[in-house]
Amino acid sequence: MINSLLKTINRNDLPRERLAALGAEALSDIELLSIILGAGGKNESVFELSSKILSDLHGFKGLYKTDYNKLISFKNVGKAKAASIKAVCEISKRIFIEKELTKININKPKDVYESVKKFFYSKEKEHLYLISLDSRNRLISTDLISIGTVNETLVHPREIFKSALEKNAVSIILVHNHPSGDANPSEDDIKVTERIHKAGIDIGIALIDHLIVTNTDWVSLKSLNLLERR
Repeated sequence: MINSLLKTINRNDLPRERLAALGAEALSDIELLSIILGAGGKNESVFELSSKILSDLHGFKGLYKTDYNKLISFKNVGKAKAASIKAVCEISKRIFIEKELTKININKPKDVYESVKKFFYSKEKEHLYLISLDSRNRLISTDLISIGTVNETLVHPREIFKSALEKNAVSIILVHNHPSGDANPSEDDIKVTERIHKAGIDIGIALIDHLIVTNTDWVSLKSLNLLERR
């Protein structure tokens, strides 16, 4: 009787109604994903679709790591649904990062690593981030500058210092990842660091370090005495 009654109800509305009455924390993972998806497809309810996605991807952690193209490979997940999922994942990440980074003081390379390692989770390409600091070495912001191999062609001082000036930064730190797992700096890494360091002297915004990070390790160019190599 209950099952037949459910079939006559707009099942897409059920989790929304429960959310309104009980709060989002009362909903199951399947219900939360059902709200994001909005609808299922032919011969597949939104609950069945949500259950299949979460089962195949091993929960929200797997969903977060899954790229757009993989998502649209699921039957009844088109471009709009895939985009909605990735947008919610990105919003969640940014909220977490903002909360974690508020009022962080950067006093040593390890502080930098601890504050940014979450940015590089599951990244398969090199990502270069700019950390902007105030006069007390407190974090102002962390901004993505480029994606791809860090070299003099892709990384221009103009882009870095434009962002730093907009944030009223007194000093900056560069951080990028090596997906290979080897944190040792390449010649391109060193050349880019020298170029940014020299530009910072002219502009009046000091580059105080450049960190290379992996999933398990990090290297500080300043600690290696490579920051001002001539």
